[in-house]
Amino acid sequence: MKIKNAIVMGLFISFSFFVWCPLARAAALFWTPSSVEAGVGEKITVDLKIDSEGVSFNAAQAVVRFPKDLVEVVSFDKTGSAFNFWLEEPAFSNKDGIISFIGGAPFGVSGNSIQILKIVFVSKSSGEDNLSLGDAAITASDGSGTNILSKTVDIAFSIVPARMTPEPKITAPAEITRKSTLASGLPAKPLIKVSLYPDETKWYGFSNQFIVSWDLPSDISGVSTALNKQPNFTPSGQSEGLFDNKTFAALGDGLWHLHVRFQNNIGWGPAAHYKIAIDTQLPVGFKINILEGEKTDNPAPVFQFQSSDALSGLKEYQIKIGESDPILIASKDFTGNFKLPLQAPGIKKVFVKAVDLAENSVEDGVNLEIVPIASPIITFVPKEIFPEDESDLTIKGTALPGFKVLLKIRKYLSKGGGEIIAEGIAVSDEKGNWEFTFGKQPLRNGRYIISAQSQDARGALSLAVESQKIQVKSKPIIRIGSFQLGMGGALIFLLLVIAGGFGGGAWFYKKRQEKLMLRLLVVKTDLAKVFKIIQDDVEKLQQAVGTPTESDDEFAAKRLQENIKKMEGYLKKEIEKLN
Repeated sequence: MKIKNAIVMGLFISFSFFVWCPLARAAALFWTPSSVEAGVGEKITVDLKIDSEGVSFNAAQAVVRFPKDLVEVVSFDKTGSAFNFWLEEPAFSNKDGIISFIGGAPFGVSGNSIQILKIVFVSKSSGEDNLSLGDAAITASDGSGTNILSKTVDIAFSIVPARMTPEPKITAPAEITRKSTLASGLPAKPLIKVSLYPDETKWYGFSNQFIVSWDLPSDISGVSTALNKQPNFTPSGQSEGLFDNKTFAALGDGLWHLHVRFQNNIGWGPAAHYKIAIDTQLPVGFKINILEGEKTDNPAPVFQFQSSDALSGLKEYQIKIGESDPILIASKDFTGNFKLPLQAPGIKKVFVKAVDLAENSVEDGVNLEIVPIASPIITFVPKEIFPEDESDLTIKGTALPGFKVLLKIRKYLSKGGGEIIAEGIAVSDEKGNWEFTFGKQPLRNGRYIISAQSQDARGALSLAVESQKIQVKSKPIIRIGSFQLGMGGALIFLLLVIAGGFGGGAWFYKKRQEKLMLRLLVVKTDLAKVFKIIQDDVEKLQQAVGTPTESDDEFAAKRLQENIKKMEGYLKKEIEKLN
């Protein structure tokens, strides 16, 4: 009782996700037959089914609205339903014309024609209307209650006045009117084609009306058909007419055999036989058991599960671990135990699906937690590496004795990850110490980190630890205290110095030229002044010569000589300043 209550509660939780979860739609709710024609007072039986299109589901709900003036519900039948737990039992109201239900299964199921519910109506009056589906949802068995319903298909009811005998539900084949040619021997076997079931060797997980066709040779005058479960049955020697196709009603589960033979003017030829295999039933449900438990440090736990299928038989098991591709196991080779491939630490969802030959399936899922073993410790790694030294890269650390230590050199990225440059494996000694030398690695300048992960004899892994960053750079050729420059940096520095020297020289030359031009301007101005003074002295000397007093002449000549000597000294100094 506790188990049932837990499952019902799980279904309720799943349905509570319908409104909130993002929809990955894939499945359809539909009816068989796809249309109904009946007389007043006749019983009408319809099946509600699901085509999950390969996606597993474990619950569904719907509100069915039927034409209450035309039909009323007599009973439900849950026999063969994929659901064995009902959060809301199927219920109906003939007054309101409504049927509702919420059902589910403790495991995931999938298929093309999964039986949900059989409903029996009785017709009341003539008319036409639809049986429709509303407020419907189908829950994926993904642990999140994702609604995968993509469409619903209505069914048309056509109720005619009461009749003595029911009209045939299958349309009779169209007669071909022609004059047959004369034959020279008995007809050959017909070549039968069935578009809905094109492969005789396959099992099909759906059932519906289907058309059988064949080519008619010119000498054929009659056709006889039969459909039963006898593989070598011969149809009667009574012709049904001349036609090249015929529609048959939907088949129930099992192996069916279609038989067709031709008649000509010589007689009846041999019968051709065509096998149709139908299986809409699910394989037997199962539960997964993990020998080590759902939480273990064993990286390859053993899963136990077993299913079967009484009709078509099991095809395979599909095991999906997290987001990885499914692992396929042929059912004929399976003994009930499966050892998982080595798993990294962490929690992952594992689904096991049993698939029959008609592609119907059931599945179960568990949350598997792989507990990590103790991580190693990195005790030494170089901070800097100089490619010019051509030295080996050595890393040291500790781990549990006898453990492997998986090492990887990665390009350092601030966001994590980074390209793997090299890998190696160290083994810790009896004291737990380990050391590994990567050898000469062609590492380009940049920053790197080394990750280390322990692994025991079973293959169990620890969480990875990372070293401090390793700087790969050119060896310094200029060192001033903590300031260092490698070859590349020194070259850049030298180029900067040379560029600075050229730039400084150009600046100095420019400034000197500006200063020289200014000095020349001053000298030019001073020369003009000097010549003006000398010109004034010469004019005074000329005036003195014209006077009768010799002393005036001597004074003017002496003044001229003194000024010329002063100007000579001044100009000499100014010219020296220009150099």
